[in-house]
Amino acid sequence: MIEFLEADLPLQDTGLAFIYCDYKQSALQSLERFIGSIIRQLALQASAIPQSVCNLYEKYRAKGTPASLVEYSELLRSLAKGFDETYLIIDALDECIDRNGESIWSGLLTMVTTSIPNLRLLCTSRHISDMGGILRDSTRIEIRADDADIRTYILAQVKSRDRLLGFCSKDAALESEILEAVASKALGM
Repeated sequence: MIEFLEADLPLQDTGLAFIYCDYKQSALQSLERFIGSIIRQLALQASAIPQSVCNLYEKYRAKGTPASLVEYSELLRSLAKGFDETYLIIDALDECIDRNGESIWSGLLTMVTTSIPNLRLLCTSRHISDMGGILRDSTRIEIRADDADIRTYILAQVKSRDRLLGFCSKDAALESEILEAVASKALGM
């Protein structure tokens, strides 16, 4: 997806940013960090680093603290105006949680959709409950792995792991048991 966008988009008039959420990194995930990452990526694509970015950086550099969300929102809006379209890809939206285990995906989506008027947004996610309705008008495409593909992948993993291969060579039924146990739990992922 990323390679396609980088290759096919007219990058001089298009902003492109990516966020990768990971529940294992929840201690590092925050709304400020995600928005800061988007700002950083868009600023690097601008023909020159905007003065507003430099000013905000200088203001908070000595303090060692991040800017406020209001300042980030204004900066994001300003940067997005420099592009005809701004593409944002958020991978694993359902894993967008903070250090307290709280979901922050709704706040992230609200901030980017209100701050970037020319936004083209793509999110990948397992099913998430959208009680607030921010995703209600979104197009959803369910993508599930085919059971045969899952089985092929699992079998290749078993055969590429020396220890597993050793265990399976000692017990002819073990390979089938592993395949069935893992495939039955995969649920299309």
